[in-house]
Amino acid sequence: MGEYTRFLSAKGYDISPEDENYTQELLEVAKSFRTFDAALDEFIVQKGYSGDITDTDSKVKFIKDRFDEAGISVEARILRGWFNKHTQADKRDIAIKFCFAFQLTPEETQDFFRRVYLQRNLDCHNIMEAIYYYCISHQLTYSDAQALIAKAPMQDGKGHINYNADVLYTGTIIKELDRFQSSEELLAFLAESSEQFGYNNATAKKYINELWRRIAGENGLAYREICRYVSRKKGSDKQRSVQDILQQILGFFERDEDPDDKKSVGPAIYRLEGDRTFQTILKTNDLIHPLVRKSFPDRQGLEGIINGNWRSNEVVRKAMILLAFYSFWTERLLKSSESSTVYIAKPDDAPRCIASINRLLLDASYPELYEGNPYDWIYLFAAQDSEPLDAFRSFMREVYLNKEAADDEQQ
Repeated sequence: MGEYTRFLSAKGYDISPEDENYTQELLEVAKSFRTFDAALDEFIVQKGYSGDITDTDSKVKFIKDRFDEAGISVEARILRGWFNKHTQADKRDIAIKFCFAFQLTPEETQDFFRRVYLQRNLDCHNIMEAIYYYCISHQLTYSDAQALIAKAPMQDGKGHINYNADVLYTGTIIKELDRFQSSEELLAFLAESSEQFGYNNATAKKYINELWRRIAGENGLAYREICRYVSRKKGSDKQRSVQDILQQILGFFERDEDPDDKKSVGPAIYRLEGDRTFQTILKTNDLIHPLVRKSFPDRQGLEGIINGNWRSNEVVRKAMILLAFYSFWTERLLKSSESSTVYIAKPDDAPRCIASINRLLLDASYPELYEGNPYDWIYLFAAQDSEPLDAFRSFMREVYLNKEAADDEQQ
């Protein structure tokens, strides 16, 4: 763990929802995440850059020279923009070119996507990226990869997944790719299996569906948890909407109650606009880093995943983390005393939680949780608290209240 990740990890241990300056502490964390160009600075130093780290032209030349040596085109204008504007790069084609230009190994490629680009590693359920994976594994050039891509069948990977038919999972594809010793074997496999590349995230979507059935199914975790907070006459076992359960998971399910009528259910304390997204409380909110707001789990994304439809990698990864985190801690709450509404974590619970989420992520070819990823940090921070689920919900409620306060100031 480097100095940057140690700093963010320590911040997670130092902060508690009980702190008087809790909001200010969270604001400081939101400002502490490094920009893409800072991560790139660290990367090029590791790869031999010895010039002035503040000299943009020198850094651009170093990168451009490596690209030129590898016969790969890249616009100096784009590179310079990253360093001058501190913008987050998101185009995967340039990230892939980096991996070839700097002759990264498969392990280094995975680390580059996880810690620098903050994206998924090469997606081998995508024909182009499967070819890139094969070429990097066999130390072939970017030109070699382009030549193979020109010969391969193409699929956009955005088709519907039919789990009632044979499904080709990414893990199986990777095992096949690792077995091949020639480009002829690779191309033959891609041609034979091309229809199976018409969808993506099969493994991740399978896990998300399993988690969702456990949470939202009949007598599921969400229903049994909410019965801990309200009487069974108030809790309903009828089918609830995806949005309703998501609001519960995030901690926005509390309602005002009439002290003279315990059976009544009053208006919601946390009133959210619309029923498809949480962006109204996330946008222009100082507590929320832009990378947290992007593709934050919502009804639209989750319903699409459950129905087997295409959703972006970020939507899928973030949904899986949220549901896995909630499931882990709610299951422990429900196994505790029947009268308890809060679970006090045992010493080994946090490592188990993180390991269980990482297992799902890795099995679905996604990067493990990383302190330097603003979205991941929220869960790593909450997991180490003595009351992890409450810590996560306290964070989300603070986000809501911070946005509400900011809106009131503008009126």
